[in-house]
Amino acid sequence: MSEQLTPRPAMDLFDNEALFDQAGCLTAGGLQALQDDRLDDLGRLEAAEHLTFCDRCLARYTALLESIRLSAPMRDLIPQVQALMHLRRFRVLTNRYVSTAAAIALAFTLWRFGAFGGFAAPARRAVPDMPQRPGFSELLGDALNTMSGGLNDLLGSLQATIQSGWAQMADPAEKPANQPAQAE
Repeated sequence: MSEQLTPRPAMDLFDNEALFDQAGCLTAGGLQALQDDRLDDLGRLEAAEHLTFCDRCLARYTALLESIRLSAPMRDLIPQVQALMHLRRFRVLTNRYVSTAAAIALAFTLWRFGAFGGFAAPARRAVPDMPQRPGFSELLGDALNTMSGGLNDLLGSLQATIQSGWAQMADPAEKPANQPAQAE
């Protein structure tokens, strides 16, 4: 459903001929009509254009607007903004401290298991029946060596495949000696 705009009754609108005085400034009635929104489109346009360059009329219109009491005071936003800033600060500090605590816990864990060669566990008496278990750093070193060997094998086979592909894409005029020439 579209609402149709109904024009204002003629008696409600202010007469555009009475908008300006002989000196070319807005009349008191014209300013009041502008404030009460009783001007038609042309009158509003002319009044707005005049207010852009006439400081005297702009000062009168501003004084008229300031004299009007607002029916409802504007809300004070300071408490809401302060609460949001406090919440934001709490989140930032909490995130910063949680990540720092996690990093410290991880560093102490790695240090405890000998990853950095620091604090070692107290010496245990070796039991002759049980073989000694390898330490964390030995297990980590073995795992990294295994991964490194697998990666070297993968890269070597990839390099061989690429070289084979380049050889096949080489210029057909440079045929290897072991291939016979095709008849045309």
